[in-house]
Amino acid sequence: MKQEGMQTHFKKGVTTLCILSLLQRREMYGYELVQETERVSGGLLSFQDGTLYPVLYRLQEQGYIADRKELAGKRMTRVYYRLTEEGAAYLQRIQQEYEQVSEGARRILQYGQLRHETA
Repeated sequence: MKQEGMQTHFKKGVTTLCILSLLQRREMYGYELVQETERVSGGLLSFQDGTLYPVLYRLQEQGYIADRKELAGKRMTRVYYRLTEEGAAYLQRIQQEYEQVSEGARRILQYGQLRHETA
């Protein structure tokens, strides 16, 4: 896999994980998800509209999140997203996978550093 492709694939998975995790706490609309991501990550993660909304639509199609529309102002409608029961179960599974992959990668990186330092 090309470097760019791997980064894109990794970011997509992390985006899904982050969105579901934030929605586990409470329902939010798109811009609110962007703000919370930046706030909670200390600015280390951020979503662009082009990244966020396709993931939201995919999660909705898969039944992991649901939405409701609410009038905000005279002409604007906000779409609030919430985690479904299926989404909570999916989040639990992918969070475990993420933690395993992260731990495995951390171990390999540490091993590589030790081998490099002793060489």
